[in-house]
Amino acid sequence: MNLIDFIIGALIANAMPHFILGITKVRYLGLFGYSHKGNIAYGVLQFVIAIILLLINYSFEAILQNGFVLGALSVLVLFLLFGRFSLKLFREKK
Repeated sequence: MNLIDFIIGALIANAMPHFILGITKVRYLGLFGYSHKGNIAYGVLQFVIAIILLLINYSFEAILQNGFVLGALSVLVLFLLFGRFSLKLFREKK
């Protein structure tokens, strides 16, 4: 493991809570301020940077063979795609 692997892992791990807090409209400090839209944008930005760093440092085949990275990216992508839908589906109605 080298420093770039640590940075990639940190970006992937940190993107998820910012995105979750953004779509649940919780005010939480991110790079773009306290707004929920800012947290969504910050989560997506971290995800994009992690993908770019992965593709720069590793071949696409190497990424597909690394189960840990592939699993983390899969969870993040699925939540980016279905997060809002699952919140609407399971949120308690008042």
